[in-house]
Amino acid sequence: MAQGFKYIYNDYGKDPTRITSQLMTDNEAGLAGEAIKIVAGRVTKAGATDPIAGFLTSNVKSGSDQETEFILAREGDWYEGPFTGTAAAGFVTGASAIALAADGLSANAATVTGGPLAVFEINDNKKTARFKIKNRQLS
Repeated sequence: MAQGFKYIYNDYGKDPTRITSQLMTDNEAGLAGEAIKIVAGRVTKAGATDPIAGFLTSNVKSGSDQETEFILAREGDWYEGPFTGTAAAGFVTGASAIALAADGLSANAATVTGGPLAVFEINDNKKTARFKIKNRQLS
């Protein structure tokens, strides 16, 4: 199982903003580090090119009215996360439209257009990178 995205730091020295007042979409589970969005007032998994609201901080079980906690994706926030797929030639430092992988826990290095992630500090040995969220839903 992938490690998911992990908050690293903020350019402006701000502590991460944790949101604890949203419920998960009924009958949907989520994993810590997974990219999410808000639809109809509920947390749900973000798709490959969706604007990102944030990242779950803990696992959420499937069921009705499951409470969530997530870190809001804000300007200046840096995240570390894995990347999957065969890297496209454009998967380089400074690429600013990397898509999310289908699992929502990693970036899709093969898709470098239309996505919400900007990439920096690529570690090919560990298959991880530092990311900023360029296309944010709530900020």
